Amino acid sequence: MNRNKKNGVFRTVAACTLSAAMLLSGGCGPQGGPPGGRPGGGKIAVITKQPIAFWDDVKLGAMDAGNELGYQIIYNVAEGDNDYASQVDYIKQAINAKVDAIVIAPNSQTDLNDSLQSAVDKGIKIIAINSNVQSPDQNNPLTLSLINSSDFDGGVAAARNVVKGWREKGYDVADIQKIGIIGSTASTSDMRILGFTDTLKRAIGKTRNVEFEELNMMAIIMGGAAAMGGGSGDWGGAPDDSAADGAAFGADAGGDAAAYAAANSADADTEQNTEELTAAEQELLAKQKEKEAADERIRQGIMMSFVQSEPVSKRKEAKEQAMKLLGSDGNGFSVLFGTNTNATLGIGDAINELGLSGKVFAVGFNTDDEIISYIKNGVLYGTVVQNPYVIGYVGVKFAASAVQGEQLTNHLNTGVSFVKADNMNDDFIKLILNPSSIGSSANDSSGSSSAGKN
Repeated sequence: MNRNKKNGVFRTVAACTLSAAMLLSGGCGPQGGPPGGRPGGGKIAVITKQPIAFWDDVKLGAMDAGNELGYQIIYNVAEGDNDYASQVDYIKQAINAKVDAIVIAPNSQTDLNDSLQSAVDKGIKIIAINSNVQSPDQNNPLTLSLINSSDFDGGVAAARNVVKGWREKGYDVADIQKIGIIGSTASTSDMRILGFTDTLKRAIGKTRNVEFEELNMMAIIMGGAAAMGGGSGDWGGAPDDSAADGAAFGADAGGDAAAYAAANSADADTEQNTEELTAAEQELLAKQKEKEAADERIRQGIMMSFVQSEPVSKRKEAKEQAMKLLGSDGNGFSVLFGTNTNATLGIGDAINELGLSGKVFAVGFNTDDEIISYIKNGVLYGTVVQNPYVIGYVGVKFAASAVQGEQLTNHLNTGVSFVKADNMNDDFIKLILNPSSIGSSANDSSGSSSAGKN
């Protein structure tokens, strides 16, 4: 695909993304043009999470948008996805540089609030990308908009491709045994894990003729997902451990364990009425209860097959956690899932070192050259990819729009794709994996400071 066509593809993606945002917000730019369509002449700070390939591509999109709109981009990146101290310093530097807007991928939901509030007090517009902060006043949020892919949908995509790939290899989904999850310390990890576990447990349950209660997504968004964070060990528990199961799966929001607890509480009332039934009816009721109990044991078994490691922030830590799960021979694990770049690389490193390639089915999140190499070599089956170039590009576009006083949607989902060995040469996937191939200004000085890949 030639360079002009490549530019055209990304321009189309960005235009569609911006058009969707305009429809959601009910607004548009001057003369009906796209948001941020006028040259700016000011400065926009872009602050990202850690020096890995994903954020290099975000930078690429941000730089291109800055050049297109006439804004100087001041780029800085923290040392890791839990390094909020550096981001506080970068926000202060941006304020001192009198920027018009800050585009930030926050490394903490609360620790940046004071610094961001100082920026807002100076009239600086704040756009969040990838993840958001928890503003003290929800009626007057610190950030005007969040631009990211849906973390829950990303987890769903990972699980669906586990099922698809497992079947392509000629295996029965019912035979999936233990599923290991290497989660990150980033706030994005919880919903990725929730989407993954919910989708995969349903797929396994279907093969064993059991169903799970629907998730109450609204309740989870409003707070139930907080119960997903952190911790290690088995997912789920013994059948009488309803509270623990509810916390693990957001069951206080309508999940499986809460329904099971409610059913148990109704058993006493049911038993009081059995004396009025005929012998045949009592026998039928007993069989029904036996079937329900058997189904619940199957559900509990499926839930307990999910094992989550301690959350990690670095590749080395992820490898150590994966090695701990796998032992020397796989330790009965059928599937491993990593929730970000470092978690995915750590899983690949562990599988490769233990010689378990082809024996453990591994999928991850995000990508860089080493992840792609692991996919090509069969160490990893595939990885969920966001569209970091578009996230960076639209982030700066939204920042410019905010500076110009235009209306923005408060959230824009940029979507996910799944990359595996047999589709990585598709034109659009190639562009997501290597947006620099379109020719970009990311290496321009443009007042930026940059860092290389991990």
